[in-house]
Amino acid sequence: MKIYLDYIFLENLVINIVIILEIIIFTKAKVSLSRKICSVIIDTILSCIYVICNNYILHILFSVITLLILFRDTNVIKVIKKVLCFYLLYFLYLGLIIFTSLALRINLDMFISRIAVYIVCGIIFHILNKELWKVWKTNITSENLYYNLCINNNELSAFVDTGNSVKDPLTNLNVIFVKDNLKEKVVNSNLKRTYINISTINGCDTKEAYIANNVKVYKGKNEVAELDKIILSFTLSSDTPEKYSALLGYDTYLENLQGVRL
Repeated sequence: MKIYLDYIFLENLVINIVIILEIIIFTKAKVSLSRKICSVIIDTILSCIYVICNNYILHILFSVITLLILFRDTNVIKVIKKVLCFYLLYFLYLGLIIFTSLALRINLDMFISRIAVYIVCGIIFHILNKELWKVWKTNITSENLYYNLCINNNELSAFVDTGNSVKDPLTNLNVIFVKDNLKEKVVNSNLKRTYINISTINGCDTKEAYIANNVKVYKGKNEVAELDKIILSFTLSSDTPEKYSALLGYDTYLENLQGVRL
C-alpha cells in the first residue's frame, strides 16, 4: 500500500505542477515562487486524500483551497472565475493525455509510461496555453493600447504595437522602442548600456540599447504595473507624426499589463 501511495503522490505532483503553472499563465497573475511551491505541495496532498475518499465535492473544495492559497483572492467572483479556469485547464490537459495515449497506443498501465506522457503533454499544453493569448488580438481596442511610462523620472506616452514581439536573445528581456530625440533626456548613469540585434525587412542590425529597472506604467493616473527590468532602444524615428513617444511590445502587454483578460 505504501508503494501505491507513493505512485499516487508522484503522479499527482506532476499533474499539479502543470495545472498550477498553466493557470498562472492563463490568468496572467503574479505569484511568488514560495506560493507556487506551497500550492503544488498542498494540492498534491489533498489530491491523494481525494483519491482515497473518491468524493467529487471534496475535489471541488480542495481546488478552492489551493487557489485561495495560490492567488489570495478575497473577491468571491474572482475566486469562482479562477475555479472555472482551473477545471477548464484540468479537463483540457486530461483530454490531451487521453488523446496522446490513444493516438500513440501507449500502455498507461506502466507507471513510467504514465509519468512520461504527463510530462510530454504538459510541455505541449504549456506551448498551446502561451500561444492562445497571442491569437486573441480581436479583443483589443485601440483605447486600451495607450499608456504612460515613468523612466528615470521622465514621463513618456506609449502605445502597444501588437505586431512587435522583439526580445533580446541574450537576456530574454522585452524591448521598448523610444524616439531617438529623447535619448539624452532619458539616459543617465542608472541605465546599463548593452547591444541588441534587431531584425527588419532590410536585414539584421546591431543597435545600442539600455537596460532600465523599475519602469512604472500608468493608465491615466493609476499605476498598473512596474517593469522590473526591460530594454530601451532609442531607434524610433522622431520624425514620425504619432503622438506617442515609445512603443511597447505585445509580450509586455500580455505578460506585465494583463492586456487580454477573461
